[in-house]
Amino acid sequence: MKIFYTTQEFAYKGRQYAGVPFLCDDDLEIVEVVSNYLLWLALENARTQSPSTWKSHAETLYDYFSWLTTNNLKWDQLPIKGKHGEEISNLASYRNWSADLINAETGARKIALSTIRKRLTQIMSFYRWAYKRQRISQLPWEQSFRVVMVQENHPSMYRHTRSAVRLAVKDNLRPKIQKSPIHLLQLEQCRELLEACSNQTLQLMTKLMLQTGLRNSECRTFPRKYIFDPSAQARNRRIGIDLSPQDMAIKGNKPRRVYVSWQIMKELFDYINFGDGVQRAKAYRLTFGTKSSLAFLNNQGAPWSEKGLNNAYRKLWSKTEARPPCLSFRVTPHMLRHTFATLELFAESQRKNLGAALAWVRDRMGHSSIATTTIYVHCLDMFGEQDLNMYQEAIDTLGIEARYGKA
Repeated sequence: MKIFYTTQEFAYKGRQYAGVPFLCDDDLEIVEVVSNYLLWLALENARTQSPSTWKSHAETLYDYFSWLTTNNLKWDQLPIKGKHGEEISNLASYRNWSADLINAETGARKIALSTIRKRLTQIMSFYRWAYKRQRISQLPWEQSFRVVMVQENHPSMYRHTRSAVRLAVKDNLRPKIQKSPIHLLQLEQCRELLEACSNQTLQLMTKLMLQTGLRNSECRTFPRKYIFDPSAQARNRRIGIDLSPQDMAIKGNKPRRVYVSWQIMKELFDYINFGDGVQRAKAYRLTFGTKSSLAFLNNQGAPWSEKGLNNAYRKLWSKTEARPPCLSFRVTPHMLRHTFATLELFAESQRKNLGAALAWVRDRMGHSSIATTTIYVHCLDMFGEQDLNMYQEAIDTLGIEARYGKA
């Protein structure tokens, strides 16, 4: 099995569509049913308009169909269940196989249960699509229905009075997973991370994510045109930046406004005009023959890959035979986003009621629902009040210390 992606030359009904995935078997013949589903996912379904979503579904179906091929099974082979016997579905067997994969060195699962659940959810979406089009006669899993009363996740003392009736659908396929705590960085860990950053580019990307809550993809595609010389601005006021999906990658193509300190904007301006950014921009121009629209490029002068930032941080905390780790803890780009959200919520809740503070953080984070943002209420206890009060100013100071040393 192989995954391919369409180029700019691919046209459907007169329009060009690049980046649409499709699946081929070992003979490079298109796997029709999967490719039709992926085409529907990318071009027709309004809820899945992100290329990263297409890619995620394609990789999951690639894994599932590769497993089917290896075991000489057909995707539309439904389990026989009745009084004369019980057959296990292909999906359940795939789930059990995934859960049984063990890392020989650590003894831990190779695939986390949360990943297995996510993959099964995507495969179930494929089967529902096939069922609606009568490609299969029934869904290959069991479902149960029940009416439940759901309390609204409303940030007020009267939330117990707000409830709604909902029809809950449960399946017997996806494994239950325990919600893991949100991983945040303490202020001292922020300091250690900034000091460990191996170059100016990585350090500035880290500071930007800590101060704005940008997602990994948003930081990697942050445009140069948003950066300006802030010398004429008041130094004690944050600078608003309007993020647009026309300029950068934003989840759900949802524009929003974020804020940076005067110091961060000045560092960004110096970076693209005098610092490490100049050399990387030159390398990009030599390679691609044009100017880059991106503020940040990797050390080869190319756009950061999807896993580039994760790999850069992994090099800081992972141990190799040649050297010990630079960091005493693990860190991912998303942890910086969680850290920002928690500390921003604390800062806003000191000036306004919790509901208004949550709404503010929701808009900064780009969440679709305030219910998503409420998870950070439980994270406030993980910080000392002194850390919470000093955070915004400290990020500026930490970056200066990391580059030039303490005064």
